[in-house]
Amino acid sequence: MWQWNALVAMICFASMQLLFKHLSRRGVDSAAMLLMVFAFGTLPYLVHVRVMRTPLPTAGSLFALLALTGLLAYVGNLFSVRAVSEAPNPGYAVALVSLQAAVVTMAAVALQGASLSGIKAIGVALCCLGLALLVI
Repeated sequence: MWQWNALVAMICFASMQLLFKHLSRRGVDSAAMLLMVFAFGTLPYLVHVRVMRTPLPTAGSLFALLALTGLLAYVGNLFSVRAVSEAPNPGYAVALVSLQAAVVTMAAVALQGASLSGIKAIGVALCCLGLALLVI
């Protein structure tokens, strides 16, 4: 099931990146784009949490981690949209940002004890090599 979720996310994020490039060509600043995206995105999350009766974390340590995650999301999204706006082909910037998959994979092995077979390590290396061929 996670593959279908990832596929839907990929399609949505790819469409979003193309819209970011279009908006930047029309003169919309990256920070303004993200402000509006997150403002419009907040409402569906509020409805979702309310309808699903999702409990919100109240523990201080969890709240601090969510605050840090929000800061990282702010910085990462701002620089990602700037890269998409400035790149000659938005796919180059998206590919470089998407190398986060390799970083997360290796960090999960080192920090969380996740498994990584030899063939999957070769896949990570091929991702890095493919990205180098694309953006250089």
